[in-house]
Amino acid sequence: MLPALPVVNDLLTLPLAQRLELVQTLWDSIAAEQNGPDLTDADRQLIDQRLESFLADGYPGVDADAALDSIEQSL
Repeated sequence: MLPALPVVNDLLTLPLAQRLELVQTLWDSIAAEQNGPDLTDADRQLIDQRLESFLADGYPGVDADAALDSIEQSL
C-alpha cells in the first residue's frame, strides 16, 4: 500500500477515467525504461536456433484452452 502522502490522496480523489489515464501513463513510462536481460552470444544462438526450429516445424502448438482442458482431464 502506498504511504498516505497528500499527493496520493489527491490522486485518489480524481474521477475514474482520469485515474485510469494516470495509470496508463505511469505504466507506459515504466515500460519505456525496461531493459531486457543482457544476452551472451550463446544465448542469442540458442534463441535463433529455437526460432528456426519452430518456423521450420510449421506446427503452431496448442491453444491455451485446449492445453488447460487437457490438463484438467489428466487430474
